[in-house]
Amino acid sequence: MFKKIEIWILYLSFVIFFIVLILFGSILNHHYLGGTKFKPIQKVAKFIAQIPSNLKRIIIQAKEPGIYYIDKSNRFVDKPISKIFLKDKLSGLLLLPRYDGDIHEFVVEVIDLRTFKVLHKFMPDKKEILNSFNYKNDEQFKALPSFINERFKMWHPYLEENGGLVFNSNSPLYKIDFCDNIEWVNHDFTFHHSLEIDHENNYWAPVTFNPSLIKDDAFKNHGGDDGISKISPNGKTLYKKSLTQILIDNGYKHLLYSQRSYHNDIIHLNDIQPTLNDGPYWNKGDLFLSSKGLSAIIHYRPSTNKIINMLRSPFLSQQHDVDIVNDNTIYIFNNNRYQIPSGYKLFKNSKIISYNFKTQKYSEEYKFATSENEMKTDFGGLFQLLDNGNFMTEEQEHGRLLIFNKEEELIWEFVNKSKKNKVYALRWSRIIEDQNIIKNFNKKLENTKCSNKKFN
Repeated sequence: MFKKIEIWILYLSFVIFFIVLILFGSILNHHYLGGTKFKPIQKVAKFIAQIPSNLKRIIIQAKEPGIYYIDKSNRFVDKPISKIFLKDKLSGLLLLPRYDGDIHEFVVEVIDLRTFKVLHKFMPDKKEILNSFNYKNDEQFKALPSFINERFKMWHPYLEENGGLVFNSNSPLYKIDFCDNIEWVNHDFTFHHSLEIDHENNYWAPVTFNPSLIKDDAFKNHGGDDGISKISPNGKTLYKKSLTQILIDNGYKHLLYSQRSYHNDIIHLNDIQPTLNDGPYWNKGDLFLSSKGLSAIIHYRPSTNKIINMLRSPFLSQQHDVDIVNDNTIYIFNNNRYQIPSGYKLFKNSKIISYNFKTQKYSEEYKFATSENEMKTDFGGLFQLLDNGNFMTEEQEHGRLLIFNKEEELIWEFVNKSKKNKVYALRWSRIIEDQNIIKNFNKKLENTKCSNKKFN
């Protein structure tokens, strides 16, 4: 029934298979080390190697569409979705970007902090977002379909006076109107993390440059060229600069390339905070940059391409979010996360750290609030100090948002839970205190009906 195979043919087959396996592994290793040889073969090898993980992803995604945003720690499954602890009067609007586990969509809710009621919900059509520009001819966005379909988010959204919303999804930068229609798209780069406004109403956002903007030929194939960008209110790029190149220009190459092993995400820029006024320790238009990978806050002056200050301290470890609170002090949301042999570990809880430029000292702020409420998040997270001294913290990966009064008493707690008691992540909330934005939004709410809205 079966023909006999000569033993030498069997041995030869094993030898050929072993040689092919070695070559396949070598090509993959070359690819992930940033090598440039055999590019077509690299793509084929990578595609084959990813078949098992892609199949697994498809199966898991079908069972739980929000798997990317689900919190597997079960920290808050027993907590209510919303709980008011104090009747302190709050004001303003809360932008709450969250994965809604009941409808399996990412939304941004606009919440009235006087009543904690949802006034409006942004939820653009993912197909329209994906097809808003010709991504198929753009090499840097070849993975965009999988990101939009599986990991779509509206990251650190900004509400404009006309009721529109600006955001990214580790993607181009988008602006949608009050009714979710796309107004503009900037697809010059891949935008990620924070979105902040400067004194001229331009946006500053972290980006990844592909291809890299690094001038040094030795590092031109660096695969994770984090950079900074300034975008006009109508979506045009006004300024771009590689943070890798900034560090090289200012004598910090050793922080990037002196490790034993190459890492293409050594910077991991996660926040750009522009200065709005001149002060004793900075000029209007300066930037404070938060680098998680370097556990550093970088004070940078775009007008001269100079790093004014590099803040690194035992107080900072893989931090997110830096805010200017007065003319001599910044606050930093410090995740307090460390890499250890078994992976990573967050020690005790995340912390709010201040740095005073006058005294050149670090201090831990709001110790009671953060420790008493076990505030901790490995990934993401932010802090916002309000005009009246109240403050907000967000635990991104655990889907919890807390608002405290200035006495560090908890006013309100929100947990992003579904009706099936699953907790999903948030994606950088923001409290709006600008009265012009609030006034115009309320007018929009009263006078605009959106026929294309899926949910009201």
